[in-house]
Amino acid sequence: MNANRIIDMIVRQVTRRLVSRGVDKGFDMASRAGRKPGREEIQNSPEADHQMRDTAARQKQSAKQMKQVTRQLRRFMKF
Repeated sequence: MNANRIIDMIVRQVTRRLVSRGVDKGFDMASRAGRKPGREEIQNSPEADHQMRDTAARQKQSAKQMKQVTRQLRRFMKF
């Protein structure tokens, strides 16, 4: 192997990891859309509060599933 192939191999691995982290961060940010730290919350009724928590939990689960699918697709596309 020559040095150029080794360097290309290392650059591909680093790039793949950086892109993976970026995609994961993007999904995390999308799942937290609309929520800003330090912002005062409006008091809701207990039913509305429960519904909002359920929605947030579903969004978090959906983001987790999307991350898994993205990882599987990356593995599949690598071959």
